[in-house]
Amino acid sequence: MKLVGPWISGFTRRTAITMKLLGIPFEHLDLNAYTDKEAVRRYSPMGKVPALALDNGEVLIDSAGIIDMLHEMVGPGKALIPQSGAPRLKALQLIGIGTSIYPKLTALYDESLRPENYRLQSAIEGFVEQVMIGFRLLEEEAGDGWYVNDTLSQADIMAVVCYQAAAQFILPGVVTAENFPRLAALSDRAMKIDAFASTVPHL
Repeated sequence: MKLVGPWISGFTRRTAITMKLLGIPFEHLDLNAYTDKEAVRRYSPMGKVPALALDNGEVLIDSAGIIDMLHEMVGPGKALIPQSGAPRLKALQLIGIGTSIYPKLTALYDESLRPENYRLQSAIEGFVEQVMIGFRLLEEEAGDGWYVNDTLSQADIMAVVCYQAAAQFILPGVVTAENFPRLAALSDRAMKIDAFASTVPHL
């Protein structure tokens, strides 16, 4: 299998972390949807990453769908999400917060690329407000271990991906260990695992 997309794409990174944790081998094609547009479109005609090219020639796009298929491949016993009940609901709630935060971080980055006099300040303020609400929700739910039953899950993966992107690149003076100590501790815990440490993005 070939995973298309750069680690700077949080959804690509989320997919890669999942595959590494599940022990599913893949070839990483570090192609950026903006700078390697034609190369990406050979796998993903719309230019969307991540894209996962399967060994049979089929291609999946969108991290949620890819991860659902990966979980099906390994079976419910190994899937990185509880099978049912309150633990599954909690995981889905937290994943939903993370997958809502990340597009706002992307939008903030895109706005930062505009000449300053063309930036939409009201939009920027709205994105920041949504991001900060999301991080406060994740901070409140974090503890001394992993989010759900102290077992590493998709909830932790998405939270770490969001926190690191914000703290390192998008809102480094706002999303900090001082303001979000539990998320920072969660990030530090994750970085001791190769799946996270080997997919650190670089601008």
